Amino acid sequence: MRITLTLLTALAGLSLVTAPSLAHRMHAGVTEIAVNERTDEMEIIHRVYTHDLMEALGRTEQDSEQYLATEAGLAAVGAYVGPLFRMASGEGDLVELRYIGAELDGEFAWIYFTADVPTDQASFIVDNDLLAETFDDQVMMTNLRFNSRVRTAMQGPGRRAPIRVRFSDD
Repeated sequence: MRITLTLLTALAGLSLVTAPSLAHRMHAGVTEIAVNERTDEMEIIHRVYTHDLMEALGRTEQDSEQYLATEAGLAAVGAYVGPLFRMASGEGDLVELRYIGAELDGEFAWIYFTADVPTDQASFIVDNDLLAETFDDQVMMTNLRFNSRVRTAMQGPGRRAPIRVRFSDD
């Protein structure tokens, strides 16, 4: 099982880095979670295809760059993403996320949240449903980086349930 998960993670990451058109046909996105030592905050950064985000927002007729440059567009992104990405402590207590904003970089939209750094970092529960209600084949890879360790949670078709990610050795 561990080898299969590692292989799937590598293939998803490779397709996002080396073959964006292939990744797009799969409707894939990446979320990175890490502690920023400078600000002492946990940063949550989502990267999805801009036109997929615009479709989920019901804004396919609008220019994404113009729309996301408006206060209303940025607010719509936060309102959309906020309920679709959830993270909880190992005990199940939801982490309160604060929406920072979003920006475009070529064909990708970057969406930023912050949160207080949890005191207990032994495990987390991740539920990443971004774009899943719009695209049945949406795959989201969530990388969590804590205490120099990285764990990955993959969610997609057939695997939409929340995933527990452990950083402790027990």
